[in-house]
Parts: sequence; C-alpha cells; structure tokens
Amino acid sequence: MTPSPAFSGGTFPIAALDTLVSQETIGDALKRRGVRAVAYFHTDHFEPWRQVPGRDGGMERGVDDVAAYLQSTASLDFARKASLFYKANVNYMVSGDRGLLRADPDDLLGFLPRTPHSLRIGRAMIGPIAASAHELQIHLHHENFTYNDTARDPETFAYLQTPRGRSFDNARLELAIRLGLETVREDAGIELTRWFFVHGHWALNASDPHECTIVREIELLQRNGCLGDFTQPAGRGHVDSRIDVPYLVDPVAQPKGYDSPLANPVEAAGAGASAAGRFFIWASATTHGSCSIDTYSPSVERRLKTPEFTALDHARNAVVIDGVLFLKTHCHSLNPLYWKADGLPTPQADPRVQAELRTLFDAADGAGLDVDFQTASEIYDRILGAAPPPKRDLIEEFDLRTGSAMEPIGLTVDFMTPDGARTPPPPLAPRPVSLPALSVVDPQRTTGEAPDRLGGAARSPAVAYVVPLNATMSADADDTADEAMIDAAAELPELMAARDVVKINLIASRVARARSAELGSVASGVTNFYGSRAERGVLLQPSEVLCAAFVGAWLPRARGVYEIGCGLGLLTSLLAARGVNAIGLERNGARLTTAKAIATVIMEELKGAGRPSRLVRGVFPKALRRKGDLATSVALVTNLLGSATPEQQEGFIAGLRAFGAVMIDVQRFYTRRSTRRQIADLLDMLAAAGFEAPRLAFDLGPDGRFMVFTNPTPRRRPGLTALLVRLGAIRDEPLLVKR
Repeated sequence: MTPSPAFSGGTFPIAALDTLVSQETIGDALKRRGVRAVAYFHTDHFEPWRQVPGRDGGMERGVDDVAAYLQSTASLDFARKASLFYKANVNYMVSGDRGLLRADPDDLLGFLPRTPHSLRIGRAMIGPIAASAHELQIHLHHENFTYNDTARDPETFAYLQTPRGRSFDNARLELAIRLGLETVREDAGIELTRWFFVHGHWALNASDPHECTIVREIELLQRNGCLGDFTQPAGRGHVDSRIDVPYLVDPVAQPKGYDSPLANPVEAAGAGASAAGRFFIWASATTHGSCSIDTYSPSVERRLKTPEFTALDHARNAVVIDGVLFLKTHCHSLNPLYWKADGLPTPQADPRVQAELRTLFDAADGAGLDVDFQTASEIYDRILGAAPPPKRDLIEEFDLRTGSAMEPIGLTVDFMTPDGARTPPPPLAPRPVSLPALSVVDPQRTTGEAPDRLGGAARSPAVAYVVPLNATMSADADDTADEAMIDAAAELPELMAARDVVKINLIASRVARARSAELGSVASGVTNFYGSRAERGVLLQPSEVLCAAFVGAWLPRARGVYEIGCGLGLLTSLLAARGVNAIGLERNGARLTTAKAIATVIMEELKGAGRPSRLVRGVFPKALRRKGDLATSVALVTNLLGSATPEQQEGFIAGLRAFGAVMIDVQRFYTRRSTRRQIADLLDMLAAAGFEAPRLAFDLGPDGRFMVFTNPTPRRRPGLTALLVRLGAIRDEPLLVKR
C-alpha cells in the first residue's frame, strides 16, 4: 500500500494539494489500485435519548428528531441505508434500597427498570427505523457505571473506586449489553442475534483506560452474539489498530488486546466460514480526520473547504479488497448541536459533506465503476465472501512483537491481589441464562447503610487499577519521598461524598448548563471539557476536592490561596465555602463570567457559609504583580495545559517564586507528562528557579500527580521581608505544616 502524505486534520496547504491533484487524479488513484467498484457505508453513533439545550420538551422530542432524520435521509441515495449504532436509554443509580436490575444482588449499582412512559417513547423512536432501509446495531457508553479514573457523578465515582464497586464491572457491563439488546427487541421487534458494536468514547477493550478498564470486553460481546466492532478509525487515534485492513482476532484479556500478537490476527478478506468464533475488527489506513463527517468539529469544517483533498485521500488509502474500495464514514447525527435552534444542518444534509462524498462517487462513475451503498452487516458479509488475497503475516508485517500497543497513551490496566501482587485478570463468570428480575429488596439494606458497604471486601480476588505503563511513578522518577501526604485512594470516597462537595457540584452544573443553553458554549465559556462534565453533574473534579483537603490540612497558615487558571472556579468556590481567602485568576472572560455566576449561587444556596471568593481576570504573572501578600500565600496550578515556549514556561515558573508555597499537577504543566523523564525535566526547571525539593501531596495515577513546592526566600522587593516581619504583616515561618 502506498504511504500517504499527512492528510488528516484538514490543514494541508492548498498549493500542495493542487500539486498533488495535478500529479495524480482521483481516477488515476482508483485505477492504480485496481478498483472495480466502490462500497460506501456509514456508521452512526445514534443517541436520540438526550436533551437539546434551549428548547422545551423532554425525551419525547427525540421522537420528532428521529422522524426528521429519517425523512431527510430518505431522499439521499448515500444516506438512506445507514447503520445506526443505537444507544438505548439504560439508566443506573447507586442505591441499596431501590428495586433495581442488578448484575449481582450485592452490587449497590443497578439499572432502573423501564417505565411505561419510557417504553412508549422508545417504540415511537426506533419502530420507524426498523421499517426503513437503515439497520440497527448497538452503541454503548459504559464509562459512567464501570471503573475508570475519570470522575463522573460523585456518588458513583466514590463507589467505583472501592474494590467492591469494581468487582462487579464485567457482570455489570454484560447486563447493560443485554438490556440494550432487549430494548431493541421490545421497541423495534428485532431479535439481534447477529450484531455489531461501536464503543462509546472509542475505548474498545480498555484501549483507553481513562474510559474503559474491561479487558475481557470482546469476550463479553462475543458470547452475547456480537460478530465484530466498527469503532475505528477513532477520534482518539491511540486506540486505532496498528493493522490497517479489516481483520479477525481471538479475544485477549489485556488492554487493547485486539492489537496484540496473542490475538492471532488474520485478514478478514476471504475468511468465509473460518471466521466463525473469531471477532471482526474494522481497521483502515484512512483516519478519523478523513472519515468523520461531524461538521461541529473545526478540523472537519476546515477539511470540507477542499473536497478533492479528502476524496483523493480515500482513493489512495481506503481499504481495497478484491477490487472493491470500502469507504466508511461516521458521525453523531443526533448530537444536540444539529438540533438546537439555529443549529448546524445534520451532516448528511450538509451540502459540504455531500460535495465531498460526491467528488469521489463522481470520479468513480467517470471511471465506469459501480458505486454501492450498504450497511455494516452487508459490508461484513461482502468482505468475508471476497476472493482471498495473497496471504500476509500480520504479526510480522506490522511488527506487533515489538513495543506495546498502549505506548501512545502511556497507561495500562493491572490486576492486583489484596496484598498488592499483580495477577492475571479473573475469568468471566458463567453467562446468566436470562435477564434478572427486579432484585428482592432487603428491608435491612437502607440508603443510610450504603456507605458502610462501600468499604466491604470485594467478591473478586483481583480488581483493576489504571496505572502508568510499565511502572508506577516512584523514587527514581524524582528526588522526592514516595509517601503521599494525603492517601487519595483511602480518603477520596469520603471527601467526594462531603455535603458541600455534592452541593457545589449540583449547583455549578445547573448554572453552567443554563448559561450554555442561553448563551451558547463559546459565549458562556462552557465548552468541550466543561460542557460534558456539566451535563453529567460532575464539574468539581476529584483532584480539586483533594487540593481543597490538602490546603485545609497542611496549609492553614496561608494568607491567601490563588488558583491560577481557575476555569469555572469550582475549586476556588469550594475553598471559599470552607472559609479560605480564595482568589481565582482566569484569562478567558466568558469563562470567568460564568464562574462568577456559579460563585454567587453557591453563596446563596449554602446560606452564606464561608466567605465570598474573589475572581480576577488576567494573565499570570502580570495580573498579580501588585499583590503584596503573595509571600505568605499559596498558588495552585491544577490543570495547566496549552502551548508555550520554553521561555514562556520559565517566565511562568519565575512568577510562582513570589509565593510562599506552590502546588502543581506535574503531569499537566503545559504538556501532558506521563513518563518519569518528562516529570524530571519539569522538576529540574523548578529547582533551577530556586524552589526547594518538593514533596508528593497526593497521587491519582494518570489523573494527576500533585506536588507541593516551598520557597525558602520568596521574591520580594529588597528589604521588604524584614520590615513586614517587624510590622507583623507576615510570619517568618514556613507555610507547610504537619497535621
């Protein structure tokens, strides 16, 4: 296969594009690769159960949206036969006293039974799909109810951090899969005994442990009738296979096991009956940058300005099997950005998307090639039934025996015994014969007793942990002591369940959602990261809660606590509610305005507890140069990601020297630092600036390593220190104290 220039992302220079097009036309590329036909198929992350900001009505409005989608695609030859990977409305909660569908009677997390109202909406939504030319497949987001290191709602997050909560992950995921299949059977009258999958947030089989730690996910899918996965090419490129053709695997119980030589990968092309018992993985050389048609993405919007560019990329790099070029696209057609007032047209109805696809289709027509529009299941059958290609040794050809599939993300998933020894992942329990009935409610199990159960012994002897790849951060990573000043694993569940934390999360998320709906994401500052967390009600992150606990326990003498880059100000508001003189500094005006709105409502609803926070707009260190209390204050740098030159980073660090103490997430200082060498480089910069050797405050694995640095002599004007000490304005003693 001829290597391609860097086509992904839509930033290829137009002049260079013109040169390429003049060198090889789309028709030339198709001819060179022996293409006799083009087979186009679309896999949609189809999520109709959602609220659309700024409009009235509940989930019922999704019925109208699905009807409008079906109507708009019916007149488009390339869009009327899509594969809709449907996310069913399977809701969950943590409760010991509710009748829930539980994977195990001892699991506190269970799924809510469907109400008659929900059943009516579901049938009205997907019944018409079953009568159309589209096909229904399964899409699942399980990151909210199985263990990972990314916080969701506080109560569930706290439960899933415990050995007990994690021990039911496999069974809980399998139950969710079967409930999704059951909703399709009930609502559409379709028994999916042979189906395909798209993974929520792209993270199939723990390929991104920030979202999924289920290393036996493919096994669970297979034994419930799933034949294969169409997640790739993914919006997170590190989950993509190193193999660039559709292939078949055996399940491997390790992160991203489908990209392991242990999976015995073979090409799916021409496999025929030999594919029985093996799992299909769609993979290609073309990337998300060319295959996504989600026009809300800035990179897709830029790409659509040059349709010849993407068409040529597909012609050169899309999968070709037995003379057929297979072109796959994907998007989120029911995303609220397409359905709110003044929203974007749905991707298939967007003239720019149509022009891009037509460019390839027209070139194929001009070359006398057939162009077919098919579903994912038809594509699977067509690939397996193709003439077998020349035999290729995928293990040798793609060098799977060297390195690790997980290296791009720098994480893996380990299983540990209670005494801390690594162990293989536990086998799956036998598959339940039928879906469980509603759990028999134990009258002794009350909501009030639930917290006591969180610390109970796990049923499984081995539980998953997300850890840095190859080794945890240890003394050889830096010169600091390994013992954390706060034991995050032990203290976090209780801290997240604190009344003020839960209350602030609910208030902040409510205000942020309302402002986003009223003003839009950009004008409100509730964009991307903040928007998704606000929808889930988890704006206040575990790292921020631990930072607040650390300040209260170890830095009680601080005159002020400055959060630099405070975003929506959740940490600043939490500190202020606890009586700390908290100041947040933020350069984004829209974000700061929402932070102030959140802080105001927090003070009102907490009935004046604590003290008001101060939120300041500006760029550090310039905005704080006139502050006179920095030498007896603390700076918090919790999630500083962005571009900066080495000189700019040094200037930022020099500004921190004005503070008596600084706490920094050393894994997120301008760039993500996941290796020991990267963190050591940052520590060297801080030492060179004059900071004392740091101490480890707390460690959240890949979700943050927070270190505290003290200044032996904070930078002040000459002679000012002694004067301030004599006047009693400051105390000539260290800020950092032991509990």
